Amino acid sequence: MAHQRDESSNGDTEPKIIRLLANDIAWREPWPSENEFFKMRPEVAGLAAEDDCVVLNPYSNLSANEKEAVLLNESARVFMRRSGFCPVFTLTAEQASFFANYGPVEAVRATVAARIFSGDPSALEATDEQFAFVQELRKRMGS
Repeated sequence: MAHQRDESSNGDTEPKIIRLLANDIAWREPWPSENEFFKMRPEVAGLAAEDDCVVLNPYSNLSANEKEAVLLNESARVFMRRSGFCPVFTLTAEQASFFANYGPVEAVRATVAARIFSGDPSALEATDEQFAFVQELRKRMGS
């Protein structure tokens, strides 16, 4: 998803960094264009932005624990993208069906891996191959 690098909501030229996550991945405020996206899509909890930062949806009603899980999920996606350590595992039939309209298979695999990593049950039933990838991802991320 491309979002324009526009003026931030606080009038600065860059959105404020909220904190650094594992591997110095920044959690930042949304750009105004991301803010508009999140307003229209409140079901999207967060995203791994194109600038390799994590952004949470300010319009979602997540608990503090759920926000931490989304931060973990999206930081895993950024790490995979930055490092090139990307999953090539096979999806289950249930996962392939559930994520059929999600995008390219590489994006689906990264989504499934990040959701397993963060403990999100929407990854569905994970295989041994998927768990092995996530275990290696944890090791590489230092988690």
